[in-house]
Amino acid sequence: MKFKQFISSKGPILALVVGLLYGIIVFFIYYSGYSAVPNNVDELPVTMVNQDQKSNQLSKQIKKALPYKHIKSTTSLSSAKKALDARDTFLVINIPKNFATDISANKQPNLNFYINESNQTSVVSAMKSTATTIGNTVQQQIGVQKGTLLIAKPQLESLQQQLKQDQTTAKAKIGQQQQVISAAPAEQQAALTQKLEEQTKQAQVKAQQTAIDKKDKIINEAQSQARPLINNININIERQNKVDTGLNNSLAPFFASLSIYLGSLIGALILYNTYAKFAPQIGRFKAFANLELTMLFESIIIAGVVSWAISAMIGTGNFGELWLSHLLTIFAAYNFNSIMLLILGQVGTALNILLTMLQIVAGAGMIPVVTMNAFFKAIHSFTPMYYGITNDFNAMYGGTAPTSLWHNFIALIVGIIVINLIIVTFKKQQTMLRFDKLG
Repeated sequence: MKFKQFISSKGPILALVVGLLYGIIVFFIYYSGYSAVPNNVDELPVTMVNQDQKSNQLSKQIKKALPYKHIKSTTSLSSAKKALDARDTFLVINIPKNFATDISANKQPNLNFYINESNQTSVVSAMKSTATTIGNTVQQQIGVQKGTLLIAKPQLESLQQQLKQDQTTAKAKIGQQQQVISAAPAEQQAALTQKLEEQTKQAQVKAQQTAIDKKDKIINEAQSQARPLINNININIERQNKVDTGLNNSLAPFFASLSIYLGSLIGALILYNTYAKFAPQIGRFKAFANLELTMLFESIIIAGVVSWAISAMIGTGNFGELWLSHLLTIFAAYNFNSIMLLILGQVGTALNILLTMLQIVAGAGMIPVVTMNAFFKAIHSFTPMYYGITNDFNAMYGGTAPTSLWHNFIALIVGIIVINLIIVTFKKQQTMLRFDKLG
């Protein structure tokens, strides 16, 4: 066969199309999907807990300085920490009771920041950066204000005494001039009185401006001297659901779900071939029932072994919860990948790979749902990997999973099985790809 005939046959043309499409589409998926960081980080909700009424102004200043659009306010620290554990908020800033009083008494109160580390690494990094920045800013502001007051107070008191003396001297001088005016001829008194009033007014304006200039100079000099004295509050960052240092640990839920999903993708293809073999022999509905039972049985075994291995590697986690999470993820992935296989046969794997690429973003392993663009935000709840990753965060490192998460996951699995059953009902013949026909 000549090279021209070889390269123009179905196989090379299909390989060319697949290479071009995947090269462009997969790049677009990740390029557009991860544009949410850092562009949409300001969508993350945070909570301000002010337990000191005397610090209301400070609370307003902190809110104004925060680079986030959704800032909740409460006086209950316990409810804010529960919301943090449930991922309804991603940072809690707490001004404790007697904060302002302790500062006035030369004590060093805590400015508390609470961060849930059982989250995407981009979120945890952003929250830690925010806590450090806001904490240092508040510390500097309070330190400068307090130091300025201490340094400037004696000089301001001295200035105030001097102003009182100047006012007393000015009043005495005006009194003397009024006596002189009263001794002058009657026809001259009105003109002299008017002149005295103008001179007095000018002197008062000049004295007032001089006092303001002196006061500003004292405060500016005091601020310069106060800046090195910044050490008035403790920046306390509390790590909730701690995760060991290392990108491998913070991304472990993502890696776990991705690895078992990829295994399920290949496994679904192999199981489909078995279904296609037995469907003509025992009937497609019985073959489908056997397919589902096999998927469930293998999900139980794979989830148990994989969960044990992952727990051993990361050295933490709730094995029972991890096993259940992986069991449901594998079973869901088997069925999800079977949709395209039942419709298109083995060629459906090409589309399943593309759907896997979409789930890598929509699964919220790298970025949270709240920061995603509209497309990925819309599809995330229909992707098995999202539930797997979210449940793995809770199972590995802690966090409260709402009951609705499990209900939605189970509902998704049931829905996928129903879709597959409908496909089996209407598709009586299985599509089998013959690679030898691609030439």
